[in-house]
Amino acid sequence: MSHASAIPPGGNLGTPPRGWNSPVNRASDMDKPRVGEPFHVDVDVTPDPYIDEPKFATWKVTLVVVMFCGAFWAGVSYIATALLG
Repeated sequence: MSHASAIPPGGNLGTPPRGWNSPVNRASDMDKPRVGEPFHVDVDVTPDPYIDEPKFATWKVTLVVVMFCGAFWAGVSYIATALLG
């Protein structure tokens, strides 16, 4: 019985396949616009048209979602018990 190592020789365990580090896939190149791109929107400069709209508090949204889900499942269980007895 052989007790040979399961790790391949040469230290290539976990090495990505050839071509994985092409210029298209590098994060540093993703920040720059590509040459010849017809339209580029800078998020920091674009004004938010909804900045003056009132926002709901997080606890209010959570309460509404929990109540809606509870009412939905209560209705589903009522219909199921009415149909199946």
